[in-house]
Amino acid sequence: MQATLSHYRILEQIGAGGMGVVYRAHDERLDRDVALKVLPPGTVAESAGRTRFRKEALMLSKVNHPNIATLHDFDSEEGIDFLVEEYIEGLSLDAMLGAGPLSETEIINLGSQLAEGLAAAHDHGVIHRDLKPANLRVTPEARLKILDFGLAEILRGEVSSTAVTESKSEPRGIVGTLPYMAPEQLLQGKLDARTDIWGAGCVLYEMASGRRPFLGSGPALTDAILHEPPASVSKLNPRISVALDAVIQKCLEKDPRRRYSSVREITVDLRRTSSPVPGKLGNWRRSSTIALVFVGAALMGVAAKPWLHWMLQQVPASWTTAIVVTDPRPPVAHESYLAGLKYLERWDKANNLDSAANMFQQAVKADPNFALGFSALAEVDWARYRLDHDSRWIGEAESNCRLAAGLNRQLPAVYVTLARIHNGRGQYNLALDEIQEGLSLEPRNPDALLTEAAIFGGMGQEDKAEKLYRTAAALRPQNWSGFYESGVFYYRNGRNSEAADAFQNALRITPDNALVHAALGGVLQLLEKYAEAEHHLKRSIELQPSYAAYTNLGAFYLRQRRWAEAAAATRKALTINTSDWNAWANLGQALEWLNRKGEADDAYRNEQLHLEELSKVRGDDAEVQAELGLVYSRLRVPEKAQPLIEAALVRAPDDPNILSTAAEAHENLGNRMLALELAKRALTRGWTLEQLRNVASLQNLLLDPRFREVAQEPANHSNPARQQR
Repeated sequence: MQATLSHYRILEQIGAGGMGVVYRAHDERLDRDVALKVLPPGTVAESAGRTRFRKEALMLSKVNHPNIATLHDFDSEEGIDFLVEEYIEGLSLDAMLGAGPLSETEIINLGSQLAEGLAAAHDHGVIHRDLKPANLRVTPEARLKILDFGLAEILRGEVSSTAVTESKSEPRGIVGTLPYMAPEQLLQGKLDARTDIWGAGCVLYEMASGRRPFLGSGPALTDAILHEPPASVSKLNPRISVALDAVIQKCLEKDPRRRYSSVREITVDLRRTSSPVPGKLGNWRRSSTIALVFVGAALMGVAAKPWLHWMLQQVPASWTTAIVVTDPRPPVAHESYLAGLKYLERWDKANNLDSAANMFQQAVKADPNFALGFSALAEVDWARYRLDHDSRWIGEAESNCRLAAGLNRQLPAVYVTLARIHNGRGQYNLALDEIQEGLSLEPRNPDALLTEAAIFGGMGQEDKAEKLYRTAAALRPQNWSGFYESGVFYYRNGRNSEAADAFQNALRITPDNALVHAALGGVLQLLEKYAEAEHHLKRSIELQPSYAAYTNLGAFYLRQRRWAEAAAATRKALTINTSDWNAWANLGQALEWLNRKGEADDAYRNEQLHLEELSKVRGDDAEVQAELGLVYSRLRVPEKAQPLIEAALVRAPDDPNILSTAAEAHENLGNRMLALELAKRALTRGWTLEQLRNVASLQNLLLDPRFREVAQEPANHSNPARQQR
């Protein structure tokens, strides 16, 4: 390939497919980067075809809409035909879907933009005919752009060779990519705006389920499109609401007359479904158990982000719900069960989960039909998962829940545990179904109310959550767990003074509670009460030298730039628990500041292993994507780092923590200009210079005159690495 075409200088190849090879090029006349698409030889074979192509390209160039990639030019040089389009940074939708389905909030946001772009084109009499995830791109600001608008019809007029499964027997004149083609395309019927509505439905379906609506290849795929109904996305992915499922199903009606009559109707219905959906695009941090890890980090501003990561992911509430046992039990079973509950009242103490599990196992061994015993074992399993993030405990918890439910479907505790599991995975609809079933059996169950509060809190419905926390606390005023959970809720919503008060109330009830001392120490850092924070963290260690306390003390030292002490405390944490990626990240940061790069890289490799395991469960979590991308950038694996960072920016484009992480990753990869832009955006969205200064790998960027000019930094700003105590 020659270095230039006309006045376009080729920079790099960025894509390839049946429509040609795509390059990023620089327009030397207008001094801008463009996407230059070189068409396959023979695509526009004769002069009449070239004239028609130019006419159609001119028409497309007049469709000006923020959700449509602008077509700048069509030209030919030395027998090479090429298109010039707007260059769009970001990630293709099919690449995003490689990590699994999107959240409902993201689907509504991106789906609405897709519909708005289609509506603008349809107003100009232009239909796409080849909508699919590969033809959609999402910018780091979460702006969706439709690519290749109308080009499938303008070009050769046959099935795109980018089809996943392509039949050589398809007749000429069929336009599109087989798995996404509407029935009328296959039957060579009249195509209109409703054909694009089908394509939009296919895209929405794949965003919601992670798979295409019709599977198979060749004649089997064609038959499915023509005759088989697609599986319900809300059944494939329980996180998807019935309302969104209905929108998608209406787009995919076989008969065009039964589909939406215009794409604007899709926009209206998508927005109607959004009212019960949690949060907005970018509010991913409330979606899972792990979210608290990252929320604390973002607010704290420690270079290693998980300063409050462990003690705020503990088991929510106690398991001491009073349940009347009406069927007779062997004395051993009943006594063992009550003893296990006693241990669970103080699950903050070391070894209590093991003791509780032993008691509950004795209970079910004495009475294999003891449903409450299996339910309690499920709670212990879930607690263990939240403590050490070993995914095997999820399977154990679900297994014990199934055993309990098989013996007795009238136990609120079973529904509470199932709701906690679903909520921890971000499956809000399932979680609500389970907890409401439990509350229908026992409306004043404090554990059920606390779990419902956690679900609503995760969904962003803060008023509902707060009322439920207060109700649960009033029902059980001497239960420390209720206050602890309230403190976590306030902390997650940036109400740090109220969080500190709640943790103080928990300590009033259990003054020897190491877990709450660690949580309070973390929040006091946010309130800049550093002496008190250090006191509570050290008191936590005195009471129980736990992973939680050591990790958070290490993070405290990181914030204080006491690198050696940070490394020492974090190493002690890792002697207790090696399975949490956050501590490895903290250790890597401390060692990096101490210029012990080899040891730092070893820590980051351990972080990588645990993040990769976590991504199997929370692969659509922006923070997980960003942190894993950052690790790959540190270890110089750009081909893995780049897509993850881009996906995280798409999911949380305004989150300063994600922006700063992305800036660090791009600096590691040598992309200084992009790193500068991301760091500046982090500052405009709430991060401070002090927070950026705590990131070891950003120090050269902070000294860059281009950054100092924007940040209004003095020219003689010193490197914070030299300001160690």
